[in-house]
Amino acid sequence: MPSARNIVLAGDFTGCRVFCMTAKLAYISGTMKKMDDIFLTPEFVTKYELITDETIRSGNSLLLTGSLDPGNLQKLRLHAAASMQKKGIFTVAVKFEDDKRCLMEVDEKIYRAIERRMQE
Repeated sequence: MPSARNIVLAGDFTGCRVFCMTAKLAYISGTMKKMDDIFLTPEFVTKYELITDETIRSGNSLLLTGSLDPGNLQKLRLHAAASMQKKGIFTVAVKFEDDKRCLMEVDEKIYRAIERRMQE
């Protein structure tokens, strides 16, 4: 069974890894870009959104607007398919307080940690 790569696919932190410390704390590792780690908490994240095939088709995602090259949409559709979510692979778009954006592929453990923390 395929597993999520837990990586930033597109945006300001492309190529950085995504990790989960506890059941309520996930972060983007800054070692690839020689920067501090970015915690996925309400203090740093303005908005996050689970990207599905429906979201891409309708074009209603404000987070995808301007952060993704139109040529990458076909590849993104493969990541956002419902079959991938059934396998525990999620595509999440995140907008940060400093207006940076990223698109991540994460496993279910990290996605649930982000959800729990953002609902506090």
